[in-house]
Amino acid sequence: MENIPKDPLWEIANKLNNEDLMMLCLTNKRYYNIVCNNKDFWFWRIYKRFGYIDSLRTEFLNPKYICDILIINTLYMFGHNYFGELGTGDIQDKLVPINVMNDIRYLSCGTYHTGVITIYNKLFMFGHNYFGQLGTGDTQNRLVPTHIMDNVKYVSCGGWHIGVITTDNKLYMFGRNSYGQLGTGDTSEKLVPTHVMNDIKYVSCGGKHTGVITTNNKLFMFGHNDYGELGTGDTQDRSNPTNVINDIRYVSCGQLHTGVITTDNKLFMFGRNTFGQLGTGDTSKRLVTNIMNDIKYVSCGDEHTGVITTDNKLFMFGNNYFGELGTGDIQNRSSPTHVMNNIRYVSCGRSHTGAITTNNKLFMFGCNDFGTGNTKNRLVPTNVMNDIRYISFGGHKGVIGNHFYI
Repeated sequence: MENIPKDPLWEIANKLNNEDLMMLCLTNKRYYNIVCNNKDFWFWRIYKRFGYIDSLRTEFLNPKYICDILIINTLYMFGHNYFGELGTGDIQDKLVPINVMNDIRYLSCGTYHTGVITIYNKLFMFGHNYFGQLGTGDTQNRLVPTHIMDNVKYVSCGGWHIGVITTDNKLYMFGRNSYGQLGTGDTSEKLVPTHVMNDIKYVSCGGKHTGVITTNNKLFMFGHNDYGELGTGDTQDRSNPTNVINDIRYVSCGQLHTGVITTDNKLFMFGRNTFGQLGTGDTSKRLVTNIMNDIKYVSCGDEHTGVITTDNKLFMFGNNYFGELGTGDIQNRSSPTHVMNNIRYVSCGRSHTGAITTNNKLFMFGCNDFGTGNTKNRLVPTNVMNDIRYISFGGHKGVIGNHFYI
């Protein structure tokens, strides 16, 4: 990325904030042609701020789109708020989306806590903190966003534990550690961010286990393993990061099951399968099983799973008691079931699901603790908001925002 040819105007433009740069682009034709309408400039600008992201070249090809998502960073939150996990300063549930923060680049929702990263790479946490999962050094809940760390590019909130990756690819973990899910070699809770590994590009925190991917695509797992959710071939817990599979580009840890996608787009699932959440056609737990090919994304919820194919089709499987599969009924599915087309992102929560279309429409279905204005469950995908680029679900809440994420 550093070796691509750069126009001298790039260096000048890169010193401006997004708003000033856009104003310059709108009033200066030379800047518009060389900078604003040049996708290589935006890739380079994002790289300079956040580090290189492989998916940018395939997912964000329109220079104006990249520019827009860098500028519009509004965070909305809604749903359960008993512990202040919505960050609104109170503990009242919200049935409609509430604007909580601006300048947000990424977010992740845990069971009753939330982590957000600003466009300046600052990590803020709020909500439940009984196990120190906010990283504040104590166990006091926070009702408003509280600054924890700088130079953070990614956060994953699990059941009661957190994983963050810094801009120099260091992994820090904190929170509950009863099963070794922090990867620190012990089972003691950590109330502050604790350094665990280097050269990490992705982390996913599940209910009681964690998966991380190194910069050279090696998958390491640690934590609870009663159902084989670590993919180690046994049911023994691990308190140290354990290399399980190589050539992995994505991992999603659910409550007690895991999905991973290889660098050649094969989906593997392992762990608990009581409701068919592994998509194997039955309800027997699996250690490591290839389920589908041509998969670009997977999201594991508590007891259900959503996957997106390379041609943007959404398939769902697992528990469907609240209609969280979007199939129009409440019958469980043990095999991948086609639900929607033209989907680019899916997030599975405890018993609800959100899907974003390729034209940025948000659809929700399942148990209704989310922003439809009432609490009636939805058995089919329901359009809730438009112009949405990302969504993250925790135990009883939804969080959405127009923002770029890494």
